[in-house]
Amino acid sequence: MVTPLLARRAGRPVRCVNARQNDYYPGGQQRVAHVKLGFQSDGTITAVEESVIHDAGAPRERAFAWGDSPAFSPFNTTRCVNLKCNSQSVFTNSGRSTGSQTSPFDWDAMTIAEQVIAERLGIDVIDVALKNVHGPSSQHDPGVPPGLRMCIEKGKEAMGWKWHPAGARQLPDGRMHGLAFRYALSPRHAQQPYTATVTVQADSKVYVPLKGPWMGVYAADACALVVAEEMGAKVEDVILSYDEKALFTPVGGGSDGTTASAWVMKEAAARCRKLLLELAARSRVFDASPEDLDTRDTMVYLKSDPGRAYPFGKFIADEGFGDHDLDIAATYFGRPPETTWHKGGHVLDVMNASFCEVAVDVETGLAEVTKYVVVCDPGKVLRMTSFEGQLHQAMFFSHGGLMEEFVYDRATGVKLSTNMLEYKKPTMLDLGPIETYAVETRGGNACYGASGISHCMAAPQLPVCAVANAIGKWIPPPATPDRVLRALGSS
Repeated sequence: MVTPLLARRAGRPVRCVNARQNDYYPGGQQRVAHVKLGFQSDGTITAVEESVIHDAGAPRERAFAWGDSPAFSPFNTTRCVNLKCNSQSVFTNSGRSTGSQTSPFDWDAMTIAEQVIAERLGIDVIDVALKNVHGPSSQHDPGVPPGLRMCIEKGKEAMGWKWHPAGARQLPDGRMHGLAFRYALSPRHAQQPYTATVTVQADSKVYVPLKGPWMGVYAADACALVVAEEMGAKVEDVILSYDEKALFTPVGGGSDGTTASAWVMKEAAARCRKLLLELAARSRVFDASPEDLDTRDTMVYLKSDPGRAYPFGKFIADEGFGDHDLDIAATYFGRPPETTWHKGGHVLDVMNASFCEVAVDVETGLAEVTKYVVVCDPGKVLRMTSFEGQLHQAMFFSHGGLMEEFVYDRATGVKLSTNMLEYKKPTMLDLGPIETYAVETRGGNACYGASGISHCMAAPQLPVCAVANAIGKWIPPPATPDRVLRALGSS
């Protein structure tokens, strides 16, 4: 971000050279949770007590992380109402607190809890989840969210799911086989409003002015697809016009802010199309009312005679309006309806499910993920490559449960793993195959019933639970080879 500013000041190109040991973000504070569970012999959770301590960084930066609020316990998604949460924040002067990036919130506690119950009772972890999850309306709803059930059924089919007790299945190559499962609520944001503008010009192009940023979720592309759908235009005729003075920024509230911004863009496009049809109806081309007209492939046509079709720009350039072009522009300000996500799990709609399979070498301690399967209900996919990319990056996050580790000096508490050579992040070579599937229920709050996904899908305890299922021993994460061997009594 600094290099273009330096280049402008220096009047010459400036290159940023960043070695791997420099590529490290040290501001991620630690969060420790201790959970006590009560459950019945059929797997029903009867009581939960959570104790959470969160590093709040430096004073006056962020005294209390919203992700630690007891209102957002993952156990709110269960029918268990006997919940108690003790939450504390401490200052360590380690930098700005960034929150706990959980939704809602610290799903790892739920993942581990259901795995432990399943292992203790010898029943399928998916059956434990379905036994406890509440229905769509409230914690007192005895049903199961339909979208979650569809996600689980699709995931079990893709995974070839056959649950087995811990340490019970050995593969032909001698390695131990393990499975893990978790579900979550797909989050999205609606806290902030947006101002979106859609313009049709004489060249028959539809212009969308926006400030950026151009980032990994490609929210601008999703908005362009929504505009094309609403305007009845070809996708290639929707032009994203980048302007630092534009009001619209297509992201916000997180990487799943695409759905919120696209909702506003849809409203602006609908208004623009309405103006276009009104203009076309008043022109000398059609002797009709706006209701008699429709749009398709960047053309306005007469419903009763689809052969009479003309480009958008024909009604703007000079058709009966003198020598001056008359661009059409519509602006909408607002935000989508409030989300159930903000209710902390007491209301469930768009859900997702993740599955993990591992093979553990008991001689070396190495755990290999042989398959990830992610089945997600995004409500409605706006841009398929973005959907797939979000789920792949979430599995990258999840894979960190096998290797990412902070190392501290016991005497001083000083963090020793302070760069990307010592802090082992996953790479493309570390991950196993990742299969992603969409279950579209249109149950979200955004345009076309879309929802957000992204960081809620990250589950670093998912592969750790699969390792536990493989070897019959629980390993405090990360499940590195030395820890696996130590758990097996081999080191």
